Amino acid sequence: MMKRHIGILAAALAAFALTGASVQAQDAYPTRAIKIIVPYAPGGQGDITARLISDNLAPVIGQPVTVENRAGANGVIGIDALAKSPADGYTIGVVVASHALSPALNPSLPYDPVNDFVPITTTALTQIVMVTTPTLAAKNVQDFIAYAKEHPGELAYKSAGPGSNSHLFGAWFADAAGIDMIHVPYKGSGDSMPDLMSGVVALGFDTLPAVNGHIQSGQLKMLAAGGPGRSPQYPDIPTVAEQGIDGFAANSWGMVLAPKGTPQEIVDRLNKEIVAVLNKPEVKARFETMGAVVVGNTPAEAKTMLQSEVKLYTDLVSKLKIDVTK
Repeated sequence: MMKRHIGILAAALAAFALTGASVQAQDAYPTRAIKIIVPYAPGGQGDITARLISDNLAPVIGQPVTVENRAGANGVIGIDALAKSPADGYTIGVVVASHALSPALNPSLPYDPVNDFVPITTTALTQIVMVTTPTLAAKNVQDFIAYAKEHPGELAYKSAGPGSNSHLFGAWFADAAGIDMIHVPYKGSGDSMPDLMSGVVALGFDTLPAVNGHIQSGQLKMLAAGGPGRSPQYPDIPTVAEQGIDGFAANSWGMVLAPKGTPQEIVDRLNKEIVAVLNKPEVKARFETMGAVVVGNTPAEAKTMLQSEVKLYTDLVSKLKIDVTK
């Protein structure tokens, strides 16, 4: 009996020692450099976001925070690398809204966009706006819809390419408004601007930073804010939903993810530090120059948002019959 008690006590002490070592190791995190994978080319909003976090996080945690761009296949290459990274908190990633759209367009992705990751926080929401050529007489959404119905199949909307967010938003708007429009894909947003400004294409949904200069110069006309709320830069211009298209909400966003299995204590620590970075006045101001509003929510809230966005895009792609494989 004595031997049995001694054995139980020894096992308990060993377990306590292991638990203590684990807690101590987690308290010490991080003990080396953290890498942020950006699955897009340098210069985009995801890249800028990662570098803002990197520059401001490193001094706080006392370790280097590096950014690694792994662009290709609309983000799939870099995101797959993130999914396959060790779940130890030393490799995280920054993704944008296309992360939630990809599974609807490509069911053979090498990863699950929700279940293979642990969301840390949503970084910011970027306003999408509805713009048209100034040569069109329409002053608002209803004017545009009326004109399109009078000229079925004559107007075109532009996108940054088949399967892009702007393609989805344009198709969603045309379907919801009951109008017949032609989709004209370009290699990117910038490539489409001359045709949109000259009237070759009539309509586009784009991030406010990409078109704001053209709106201010009069080369483009903003008819509506695409998201759930009005743009702070243009508070007098109603949203698409306010102008009669119920439920329409075109957003772009950023999110920080970690590989599945990352310990909750590490996720919580990263959330605390990154949210603090996002809420620094100078960081908020930088996002505002990009037409974005800082979010900085909890891991649970970010996960709920990601699940909701994946469902929204999956339902829309199915309803609109968008197929980029043809």
